[in-house]
Amino acid sequence: MSISWSGKGRTRRLTLDAALVTVALMLSYLEVLIPFDALIPLPGFKPGLANLVTVLAFVLLTPADALAVSLIRVGLTGLLFGSWTSLFFSMSGAILTFCALLLSRVLLCGCSYLGVSVFCAAAHNTGQILAATVLFGPAVPLSYLPYLLCASAVSGSLTGILLNLSVPRLERRIETWKHG
Repeated sequence: MSISWSGKGRTRRLTLDAALVTVALMLSYLEVLIPFDALIPLPGFKPGLANLVTVLAFVLLTPADALAVSLIRVGLTGLLFGSWTSLFFSMSGAILTFCALLLSRVLLCGCSYLGVSVFCAAAHNTGQILAATVLFGPAVPLSYLPYLLCASAVSGSLTGILLNLSVPRLERRIETWKHG
């Protein structure tokens, strides 16, 4: 479902986008606080909970909303909690994730959010490997890709399950809020 906005609805749309950026930023901060390295021994691994918000914006609003929410969240997260290198890695992953969302709309229509989430998680990790290849050369990052793709299956499944549970409930609320 995609919502069209006009008149006063544009203010509501901007407000909703700002709220989504806030939620995504809080989820990113939560991922900074939790030592995932102790649970999963992959350097830099995070479950990508903030990507849940990007997919929600894509599904419930528009691709433009999803892109804006994602890029603003990645930029703020990089500036507040990371470094320029982590910002480059995250931005590369976010751009490939958005491309995967666009592709999934065409190629995976009818696929559950679980499939789309795993596809997007794999795209995110592939984007990060491409960024690492630019910074460090191809040898080490490409050997790391199979491990990250396995982690993508796990984290993408988690996000997909959460999306399957939340999208039907949020669709009704957003439609009501839009017209309220």
